[in-house]
Amino acid sequence: MRRNLSFIVLCAGLIGLKMNAQVGVNTPNPTSSLTVNGSFAATYKTVSASGIIGPNDYYTAYNSANDGTLTLPAAINGAGNFAGRTYHFKNTGTGNLIIAANGTELIDTQTGAGVPNITIPAGYYAFLVSKGTVTGTTWELVLFSSSNSMPPVSQTYLFSSAQQNAVKQNCTATTGGAWVKTEIKYPQGMSINTANGVDLLTGRFTAPTEGYYMVYGSAQFDNSEVVGQPAFAWCVLYLVKNFTTTPNNQLVQNYHTNPGIFASGIVSAVVHLNAGETVSMASAAQLNNLGA
Repeated sequence: MRRNLSFIVLCAGLIGLKMNAQVGVNTPNPTSSLTVNGSFAATYKTVSASGIIGPNDYYTAYNSANDGTLTLPAAINGAGNFAGRTYHFKNTGTGNLIIAANGTELIDTQTGAGVPNITIPAGYYAFLVSKGTVTGTTWELVLFSSSNSMPPVSQTYLFSSAQQNAVKQNCTATTGGAWVKTEIKYPQGMSINTANGVDLLTGRFTAPTEGYYMVYGSAQFDNSEVVGQPAFAWCVLYLVKNFTTTPNNQLVQNYHTNPGIFASGIVSAVVHLNAGETVSMASAAQLNNLGA
C-alpha cells in the first residue's frame, strides 16, 4: 500500500511541475510562458537631471528645460546577463535627452555600425532592448518616434503640369544592365504652380515649410514616335527625395516589365520634408533593341 501511495504522490508532483511551466495571471489556462488576462503595470519614473538607468527602471520620462544624459546599464557577461530587457524613454521637457550606452558599448540604430548615444528631442519617444552581447552594439533601438500630432494637411502648394500641347521629354534608356535615372522636367510649363513650388528647369518641388506633403505624379513612356519604335524591356517611374544629394533615395516606384512601346506610370507618397528639401519624379528604362 505504501508503494502505491508513493507512486501516486510522485506522479502528482511531476504533473504539477509540468503544468507550472506556463504561468497564468487571472486565467487557469495559460497559453504562453506568461499569460496575463488583465492590465499590466511596470515602473514609471520622471527625472529632470542626468543619471544612470538601473535594473528596476522601465519607463522613464525626462522633464527638463536643460539637456541631460541617461546612461544605460553596462552589459554583463555570463550570470546576470539581461538579454531582452527593455527600456522606454519619453522626452516631456524642452531640452534634449541623450540616451548613452555604457563605456565603449554602442546602440544599433540600423543605419550603420552603431552609435555611442542617441538624442531624443522634445516630444519624442525611444524604445530600446538589450541584445545580450557584451561588446560592440549591445543595445538595439526598436522604435524612435514623435508623439506630437501630425500637422493638418495643407492644400496651399497645389501644382499641375500643362495638359495641352505638351512637349515630350527625351530620357536616356539603356540596352545593358545599367540603370540610368533621369529627372522629369516640365518644358511645357505648369497650369498650376502655387508659390512657384516646382522648378521647371529641374522638375523638383521644394518644400516651403517643414511638414507632411502628399505628392502625386504620373507619366507615360512612349516610343511610338522614336525611329524604329524600340520596345521597352522594362521601365520604372520614381518619386525621389533630394535627388541632387541622394539620387537613390526613392520614396516609391512603379515598375513595368516588357510593356512594349508604351506604358503609363503613377506614383504617390506622403512624405515628411524639412523646409528646402525636394521631391521630384524620375524615370529609368531598358530597351529590348535600339530600333531601326
